[in-house]
Amino acid sequence: MNLRFRPFEVVKSCRSFAAVSGVGLLLAGCRNESVVPVPVTDYFPVVVGTYRTYAVADSSWKNRVVTVTNYQFRERVTEQFADAAGQSAYRLVRSKRANTGAAWVDDSVLVVQLLPQAVLQTASNLRTVELIYPPRADKGWNKNAFTNSPDTITTLTRFYTAGVGTPYTTPAAGGQAAKTYPTTVGAYDIASAQDNDGRLRSSGYLQVYAQGIGRIMRRRYSYYTNITNPDGSQTQTPGIIQMGASRRETLIETGTL
Repeated sequence: MNLRFRPFEVVKSCRSFAAVSGVGLLLAGCRNESVVPVPVTDYFPVVVGTYRTYAVADSSWKNRVVTVTNYQFRERVTEQFADAAGQSAYRLVRSKRANTGAAWVDDSVLVVQLLPQAVLQTASNLRTVELIYPPRADKGWNKNAFTNSPDTITTLTRFYTAGVGTPYTTPAAGGQAAKTYPTTVGAYDIASAQDNDGRLRSSGYLQVYAQGIGRIMRRRYSYYTNITNPDGSQTQTPGIIQMGASRRETLIETGTL
């Protein structure tokens, strides 16, 4: 069964996150639920010298016409080190190439920390909580718990899907056939539909992890589904994207360099 976006869900089991010593996370206020850490390598294994390659499809719409650009990303784990707080961390270098015949060009650097109860990722100087442990269906947390926003303790912005531990099939991509992974978890940001200057914008985010492998798929989108008529009224055609963009990253290869 494939995972799906479940917008505007209310998660009742977990009410807050707390940051401890600037790097650790502890679940607090989880009612009727015992917190038992599981190995962080279950869904986010990080080993120096390994890599994951993703086929990327960037889609953009303008006046209902879509343009798709395909390329590849590779994330390789280059180093394990101690951060400023003495916590163990891993450096991941992301590279990009247009196709299998092109050379890899380094694109950006990510830092990942594996904690007993969470996986943290820092990209472009922004630290986010990618996963929490143990994974439970519909459990929510604040992915931006390390920002300076006053609502970071109580606001739930990322959730596990209902299909924790279920199979997930990634689509054919990058010349690779569709593949089914037997044990996965999905994490999504609440999908939103906002009225911007009289136009309805829909946006969402979903990433899926396979046990013992890591992230196998990530998708984000933001687009408008209605147009403004000359008289100022709005016309919306279900399933028709007027303008916007989406990106899908699909795992196609893992290995050791």
